[in-house]
Amino acid sequence: MITFWGFALNPDSLRRDFMKCPRHGASLRGGDSRNGAMPYLPVVENINKEKGILRWDDALVRSAIAALVLLLSTVTAGAIAQSTPPSAAVGPDLSSFLSSFYTHETSWLHSITVDTPAYCSEISGDVVVTFTAPGMTTVHACCWQQPTTDNSSPWGHDVDVAPDLKLDADGHGQFVFHADQFPNGPINLRIYAKDGGSKQDYCELQLFNKSGVVWNQGIPETDPPAAKGMKLAFSDDFDAPLSIAGDNSAKYWTHWPGGDGSLWPFTDNKGPLNPFSQVKGKVKNFLRIHASKPEGTKGGTGDLTSVHPDRTGFTATAPCYFECRFLAQNATGTWPAFWILTQPPAGSKTADEMDAIEGYGTNAKSGGIWTGYEVTTHFWGQPRPAWATDKRKGPDGNPYVGHRRVDPMALGGGSSWSTTFHTYGVLVTPTFTAYYFDNIEVLRHPSGQLSATQPMFFLLNLAIGGGGWHPDLQRYGNQSDMWVDFVRVYQGESR
Repeated sequence: MITFWGFALNPDSLRRDFMKCPRHGASLRGGDSRNGAMPYLPVVENINKEKGILRWDDALVRSAIAALVLLLSTVTAGAIAQSTPPSAAVGPDLSSFLSSFYTHETSWLHSITVDTPAYCSEISGDVVVTFTAPGMTTVHACCWQQPTTDNSSPWGHDVDVAPDLKLDADGHGQFVFHADQFPNGPINLRIYAKDGGSKQDYCELQLFNKSGVVWNQGIPETDPPAAKGMKLAFSDDFDAPLSIAGDNSAKYWTHWPGGDGSLWPFTDNKGPLNPFSQVKGKVKNFLRIHASKPEGTKGGTGDLTSVHPDRTGFTATAPCYFECRFLAQNATGTWPAFWILTQPPAGSKTADEMDAIEGYGTNAKSGGIWTGYEVTTHFWGQPRPAWATDKRKGPDGNPYVGHRRVDPMALGGGSSWSTTFHTYGVLVTPTFTAYYFDNIEVLRHPSGQLSATQPMFFLLNLAIGGGGWHPDLQRYGNQSDMWVDFVRVYQGESR
């Protein structure tokens, strides 16, 4: 067996395949790898048309194969790794390799540059991914996959999409990504690279898969467990035309009350850097919040706030439950968030803030990849409640805290906020507040006085830098996407 350029060249099997063809001068076709067959190359056939018989000469077949391999090898540059369907599930060796990336004990640099497909682009079918990683010696490419026959975990699972991926002497690499085998809609293809010492790099290639498998899309038919006994008060799956404006005229306002906090400013949908659009998957639309910084501009990105400058809009009061499902990119300076604020009295800046998720992109050259995220309750313009200062203990015997760094790699299916879609929720009752990751409770504490009694609204945004935190998205073309599946709010009698 000789394998070259992803083709299996075997004289015996080729002879058998040819013999299955129609007998009188048949034209021969390569197999379709997407249907599970390894494609093959046709070789010279010796046909006795008078007798209608296909006759094969092993020496002729082998000579033709050798000549073909020699010809292809002289024009090939770069290393090519083509995974055969299905791609290999992540095994112990790769898990060990990947775990070393989630540390601060290495030297980070920007080595990986993807040439094709373009960052933040649409793909379908079999896609050739080409990239360079000069100075690196070991590379892996992974993508999260929906449940399959081989791995039926309802959370999905990680897949090594090119198990034989290699780099050539100049650091060029290439592989085929079988998009049909992965989730339809937004996905993140992750490339990891290391040299022989302590240097390494990590790159997230954001793509929208127009083909693929429909999985976990849209608002679930069942209510979330945390909203038991409540009624649906608000929902948006972004299938309807977008209603977004920089004033009081639409469903969503595009700024934060009291001033924006993103280094790349939040922009309105009518400007030249409009960040908002809908992209159609197989069965539904996804909201795309596209951050970009063209040359000569300050950049622009997006925020959705459920109340307006005149204080109208959607609010809910305790008991209530807010949740959102989205996917974003972990890159230096990306700051996706879903959070809740109490409506301050007119002229006041006093408010409770509940952050269901703040994801801090810490990719490469910033000290390592942090796959976790933060949930936090803030008490603005008011004294902190007694439980937050006197180390009062909760039912579990531990002191209440208003902040926690959540490690999603240790929860559910073991994937980070940038690996695949997740749902983030906040339950506020008159007595307690609880935070959820994919319906798993990650923090609980007594409710603040304001959040227990005052109207609350939600904010959903992709900030880029801010507060002295500077982004570095140049290798991605100074762009990044946040993809939102849905947001919904429940209100009423709770458990």
